[in-house]
Formats: sequence, structure tokens, C-alpha cells
Amino acid sequence: MNDSNRAEWVDNDEGLYNLWRSSRQSKNVFIRGNRVLIDSVIENVSESKKPAHYLAYGQPENRS
Repeated sequence: MNDSNRAEWVDNDEGLYNLWRSSRQSKNVFIRGNRVLIDSVIENVSESKKPAHYLAYGQPENRS
């Protein structure tokens, strides 16, 4: 994983995007300071552990 990939995720994941914008940092500074969080979000979504945009919308409730 490199910072270019992370930047794409920040641009395309609403939760990550909102975190970045609220930080009032440049995107590069935000990514450097939050690599672990960003990688965690990417892993959770890529491995279907959590839904896309879960930082913005939360987890859907199980309605069994």
C-alpha cells in the first residue's frame, strides 16, 4: 500500500474524506498521520468485514 492508493481511498470513501476535511490538514499530512486508520478502513472494506463508507454511515443493523 502506498500513499497514492491511500489518497484515492480518502477521495472516494465518504468517512475518510470527512475526517480529512475536518482535520484542516493538507491531504499528504493527513495521510502521513493516519496511515494505520486508513489501512484499517481499506482492509475492512476490501475484505468485506464492514460496508463501504461505514465511517460516515455506521454499520447496518442485523435485522434477522
